[in-house]
Amino acid sequence: MNGLGLARRMRRLASRDGFFFVAALDHPENYVALLGPDASYETVVASKLSLAAALAEHASALLLDPVWSLGQAIATGVAPGGVGLIAPIEQLVYTPQRPPGWAVEPTLRPHWTVAKIDRLGVDAVKFIIFYRADLEDAAAAQRKLVATLADQCRERQLPLVIEPIWYPLPGEDGAGRSAAIVAAAAEFGRLGADILKVQYPGSASAAAALDEAVDVPWVLLSEGAGFDDFAVQMEICARAGASGYIAGRAVWGDAVGTGVYDEAVARLRTLNDIVRRHGRPWAPRTATLGADWYLSYNPADPQEDRC
Repeated sequence: MNGLGLARRMRRLASRDGFFFVAALDHPENYVALLGPDASYETVVASKLSLAAALAEHASALLLDPVWSLGQAIATGVAPGGVGLIAPIEQLVYTPQRPPGWAVEPTLRPHWTVAKIDRLGVDAVKFIIFYRADLEDAAAAQRKLVATLADQCRERQLPLVIEPIWYPLPGEDGAGRSAAIVAAAAEFGRLGADILKVQYPGSASAAAALDEAVDVPWVLLSEGAGFDDFAVQMEICARAGASGYIAGRAVWGDAVGTGVYDEAVARLRTLNDIVRRHGRPWAPRTATLGADWYLSYNPADPQEDRC
């Protein structure tokens, strides 16, 4: 019962039939790069808002960054009341000279907190982790940070979306990638993620293993894949039990700066159809409430059941 607020926000993130169709526009420097090195702040904001407005018609939720799009979408009404909002809480540092293209040390954005995100009326917090369980000291610090975020989000009934990213070390051929993706999903599910945003694990059997390993909804990220490849991956993962996607460049990468989003919208609708045909809808646990349920409602209870 104490998870009612969490369940309400999860419903706002999902479609009416329980799928997560999330258009991701939180991309920082790499989005700006698509507009050109001289793009002004105002140009980036206008571009992101016009794209968000087009995709919001077919998305259950939007993932928006705090610099160029989140507050602006709320202030202008570009984010409709019926579409969920997800805010990233990390500070990404672009380092193209090292894989995976970003600094791997987890960093929270300064002065950007769970409390602020909650006060904005946002429906979920997202945190990306460049995670290698075999780098034991770094992995332990990452797990501790995620557990802390999970506690903060649970206190405020905010769903937490964790995005664990496996990356190769120098000289590796990726042989352990699938098993590592599955293991990380299980790890962060246990640590308190309410939704897992995962890389394509490599095969139908690995996707099935991932589904077996977690007991929270999981969605697929596009990870820079071309749309045709991502659509195939989406069907494989949906058949295995995925509940949707959080997709960015595979949907809109070639539309940035053009102001023409017909193809991006068509891609989003195609993904929605794939997920609806093959995926597993999310549904909260149901509870029977007595007349005095509100007297004992305590959303900060650390022992509450997940929705």
